[in-house]
Amino acid sequence: MKYRTAIISTEFMDTRVKEAVLPFEEHCTFTTYYYKKSSEIPEIYKSIEDKYDGFIVNGIISRAMLRAACPDTKKPIETFHVDMLAYYQELFRLMTLKPDLKAERLYADFMMGKNIREAVENGTLDAEGENFCSLVAHMSLEELKELRFKMVEDVRGKWEAGRIDQVITRLSTAAKDFEEMGIPCHFVYPGIPYMRDVIKQLLMTLEMDRMKESMPAVINITADRGGQERDELGELAMQTAILQFSKEYDCDFMLQRHASVYEVYTSAGVVDRITETYSVCMLKIYLEKKTGARVCIGYGLGRDTTRARLEAMNANQESMMHPQGASYAIDENENLIGPLVSGNCMVLSTTPSEKYAEMAEKTGVSALTLQKICTVARKQEEGSVTAQLLADSLGVTVRAASKYLQKMVTAGAAQVVGTKQRKTRGRPEQIIRISD
Repeated sequence: MKYRTAIISTEFMDTRVKEAVLPFEEHCTFTTYYYKKSSEIPEIYKSIEDKYDGFIVNGIISRAMLRAACPDTKKPIETFHVDMLAYYQELFRLMTLKPDLKAERLYADFMMGKNIREAVENGTLDAEGENFCSLVAHMSLEELKELRFKMVEDVRGKWEAGRIDQVITRLSTAAKDFEEMGIPCHFVYPGIPYMRDVIKQLLMTLEMDRMKESMPAVINITADRGGQERDELGELAMQTAILQFSKEYDCDFMLQRHASVYEVYTSAGVVDRITETYSVCMLKIYLEKKTGARVCIGYGLGRDTTRARLEAMNANQESMMHPQGASYAIDENENLIGPLVSGNCMVLSTTPSEKYAEMAEKTGVSALTLQKICTVARKQEEGSVTAQLLADSLGVTVRAASKYLQKMVTAGAAQVVGTKQRKTRGRPEQIIRISD
């Protein structure tokens, strides 16, 4: 089976792209989609996302724009990027071809109008390139859309004022603009060997994803009927519901029952699909609706079935400790993922780092719980939380959250930085900054 890859690029790069993909056409089909403006990239991607296994876009601005417009995309995306080495090679080539060209009259896109001679003399050219890449990576979608137009207008103004003689750029859409304006422009192409390395990396990622899809996975399911004694009819109803789910959602399930525990043997690809890539738990919703029982579910992945089974049991323990019985998963890298409730999912290592191990020893709070607290804090302004916010995020009582925070304050792992009036009556809440 050939992988399907879409390349989102400009016609300006067409010949180069066709040469780069030649050695890979036996194992992969390549389809190129052209854009004239970078702002078209997100819509092109959204219209074809389901048709392809992987994507390659042309340039760091295109990649940043796609990331900003489609932050939740799960498909692998690589970039035909131009690094500083390619710039140095082209600068040397340009200076050789045009020995009379003055560096201070050369406009380089990553310099955005700054004097390139000064950067070379001061040894800051590499830093300017890194700064440009960092700037692009942190721009909003609207800022990225404006970047090309701002640069083109800046070049036009300097050209008309007689301040520049030549432009060197990696932006193929801008290069086309300069060509139409009659402004001498030198386009920096990514090297063919580099482009082929990018394609190899994408194919390697796709192969790893395919292998992961078939990786063993186990689903550990337990049910609580609110203190009622177990009965065969209830057990049969649960078993029937699990099998009905597998049929309705076209899942490859092999079900085994051990007392009140149900184990489902399947693959990582199936788990990925029924959890919508570890964001929700469709199985829990389905089973609770069908049986009326409170269901706790743990998903486990592993290099072998024994490991997957153990991780599923551990994940189910987390589910049972959650007040709403939210589902959890432990992946093949021993990361705890959950709770599988849309918008609240965290990814935590079940093997604590030295930092969390030391903090656990000082505070008396488990390393895993500390990871959860720090993860919640990092998402807040200045890393500060209240007991109520922490309780809502972790699915624990306010009392339990307050207890964790006070232990951290006592151990010096957190500090009280202020108070906040409660929405209901009572003393103001403490605002606590976590020292992560």
